[in-house]
Parts: sequence; structure tokens; C-alpha cells
Amino acid sequence: MTSSSGQGSTFARRVTAVFSTNVVIFALALLTTVVVSRILGPQGKGAYVAVIALPGMLGAIGVFGLPGAINYFSARGASVTGLLRASIVLATVISVFTMAIVWALLPWLEQSVLRDAPDDMLRVIVFTVPANTLSTFGAAILYGRQRVRTYTSILVAQAVATTVLSIALVGPLHFGVPGAVTASLVTIWLLAIAVVIAVWRLGGSSPPGDPVSYRPLTAYGLRFIPASITGYFNYRIDTFLIQALMVGPAALGQYSIAVTMAELVFYIPDSVTIIFLPRVAGASRQGADAMLPRVSRLTSLLTVGSAIALIPVAWIGIHLVLPQYIACLPAFYVLLPAVVSLSLSKVMTSFISGRGRPGAVSVGATVTLVVNVAANVVLIPMYGIVGAALASLLSYSAMAAMMVVVACRLSHNSPLAVIVPGPAEVRLLIATARRGAVATRAIVARHGRPGAAGPPAASDAAASHERP
Repeated sequence: MTSSSGQGSTFARRVTAVFSTNVVIFALALLTTVVVSRILGPQGKGAYVAVIALPGMLGAIGVFGLPGAINYFSARGASVTGLLRASIVLATVISVFTMAIVWALLPWLEQSVLRDAPDDMLRVIVFTVPANTLSTFGAAILYGRQRVRTYTSILVAQAVATTVLSIALVGPLHFGVPGAVTASLVTIWLLAIAVVIAVWRLGGSSPPGDPVSYRPLTAYGLRFIPASITGYFNYRIDTFLIQALMVGPAALGQYSIAVTMAELVFYIPDSVTIIFLPRVAGASRQGADAMLPRVSRLTSLLTVGSAIALIPVAWIGIHLVLPQYIACLPAFYVLLPAVVSLSLSKVMTSFISGRGRPGAVSVGATVTLVVNVAANVVLIPMYGIVGAALASLLSYSAMAAMMVVVACRLSHNSPLAVIVPGPAEVRLLIATARRGAVATRAIVARHGRPGAAGPPAASDAAASHERP
């Protein structure tokens, strides 16, 4: 009992650390989004979102499922130095291949799913591919070894750099969309450098670990490819289809604000699943099965509560601060239950992948993508950006239902046991909130001191801090 309680306390502390960091990052990202969106307007915002959608797409397609594999083997005790070496080699090969393919396809992309993006900016943002790939692999190593504080410190510094550079280039210097893209390019590369340094230091201070072989690494990663690709397009296919099926970037600019607000709820499940997958991978089968209901119920409670609280906040914020984006609110209201469903899926897929069954996740994600594309093609011409939101609601709900069934079969739990919160989750929520408040104050104090040491500032704007 003592061992179990101690493990649960450690898990809760790590999740709280990640969530507290995300709160700080959210505040900085919100400031950046508000200032940049006000200056650029819906047209400029739509053009910027179209540009940064490209590296996000390439990151999903071009990494071949390897981040999940690297995270899994890191959690299982593979050599950190060996994983870093493999990551650098694989990132180099993948980047050369991906950039060559994309450069050849750019003329077609510019006339179809990326037609709202300025052509010259697309050619610039392609050069973030090596940095994005390497930082993704490095983050997988750090989280696999539960080096939460190391990576969260980098993320806080990254958010600061993104805020300062984006506002400076778009605001006082009046560089507009090119300025926002330049800020993304610079901070993405700084992020990669910071992550590689952190992993290299970890390798020097860690035990040798198991040797790393490319064959099992790539073999496990190949099982993640369908889930990685379909998972990304399940999140972002609407961004591309809005460009293909609607005229002008203004609609994409409106939709991007709706998505950004709705995905604030993601900070909760993201904080949990980053820790949960390697925890499941490193636990016994019985221990992993016992964790699933507790983690899932608490995440559901937090997610639903946050979604409800977000409605009045978003309405007031849009009307007072970003009145030119009022048209995004109907889509936002539809997206909230969609994001709640997807949040449940995130917990389930982390458990399933941690149990070594990524194939089931891939099948579910593929089915969901088919539903998503079909619904978008039908609903966007009928209802515009609200149709895109409805397509997300339908597909995300289908994904959640499938993943709950698979996870329950693997863990021998009932669907109600993993979904419906009880008094125990309410008590844990109160305790976690108190820890989060303390941790957030500590993070702010640590990074706010004049001359405080910290990792290099960097940003992955194509990922989470400037979500399309």
C-alpha cells in the first residue's frame, strides 16, 4: 500500500509540474495570440496559420512514428546516449528526404490545401523541418526518462522567446506575417538546440542502459506511423479543407481563433498523457490496469469542468479584446464537446500504446480520419467553419468510443469505471489544484528573477503555442 501510494504521489507531482508549466505557457501564448491576432486581423491571421500548418503536417508525416518508439524505449531503459545518436542520424535522413519531397510538391500545395499561405513564406518555413524533427525526438527521450522538470523549463523559456520575438516583429517593427513566420523559424531552431543539449547532459549523467538497435526502434515506430499520420490529420484536416473549400484566408483566421480557445482544454490531458504513457510502459500489467480508471476519471472531471468554465471567459474575451473575431464563437461552442471527447481519447491511446498495442490506436485513428474527411467535405460547403467544427465533433466522438472499448478490454475495466468521476476524484482534484498553485508560483519566481539561469529560449510555434 505504501509503495502504491508513493508511486501515485510521484505521478501526481509530475503531472502537476507539467500542468503548472502549461499554465504559464498558456498565459504567454494567450498574450502572443491576442496581440498578433489584433494586429494581423482575420486575413493576416489566416495567412500565418496556413504557413505554420506546413511544418506541423511534415512533422506528422515525416517522423515515421519514431517519437512514440523513442519514448517507449527510453522508458524501458535504453541508453540515452545511444538514443540521442540514433535520433540525430534518423532526423538527418528524414529531413533530407522530407524537404526534397515537399520542395517538389510546393507548386501543387500552393494551389490547393495551402493556397491561403504566401508562397515565399512557405519556402522559408520548410527549413524548420530538421529542427522540429530533432526536438521531437529529444523530447521523447526526456519524457521517457521522466525528466519532466528539465523539459518543462525549456518550454517556459521557449514561450517567453516566442512572446517577445513575435510581438516585437509584428508590433513595433511592423513586419506583419513575415515577422510572425520569422519568429517561429528562429525559436524552433533554438528549441532544437536546447533539447539536444539537455539530452546530451542526461546521457552523461545516466547509467549506460541497454544498447540501442535501429531495427527494433524502427520496427516499433512503423507500428505508430498510421496513428501518427491519421492522428495529426484528425486534428488538422479541417485547416487544409477550409483553404481548399472556402475563399480567402479570413475564414481560416476566424476558425483558428475558435480552435485556439477550444484547445485550451488540451492542457489538462496533454499534461497527463505525457507522463502516463511512459509510466504505463514501465509498470507491471496489473499496475497499469489499476492506474487507468483513476487517471481517466480525474482527467475527465478536469476536462469537462474546464470546458464549461471556458464558455463565459471566451465570450467576454472575444467581445472585449478581439471583436473582429466574433464570427468564430459558434464554431467554438461546437468544438468544446469535440475537444472533451478527444481529451478522453488521449488518455486511452496513451494507455493502449504504453501496453505495447499501437496497432489498435492506428486502426481507430484511420477510421476516425475517414469519418472526419467525409464530414468536412459535406459540412464545410453547407455551414462554413461551423461545419468544420461539427465534423470534428462527430469524428472525435467516434474515436473516443473506439478507444474506450479497446482500453477497457485490455485493462478488464468497465466503460463507466474509466469515464465517470466519483468523490475520490473530487478530493484528488482539490489536492492537485493546491499543488498546482504552489508549483506555478515557483515556476514564475524561478523564471522571473533578474539574471536567473535557464535553458536557451526556443519555440515550436507549429505545434502547440500557436495552434492553427
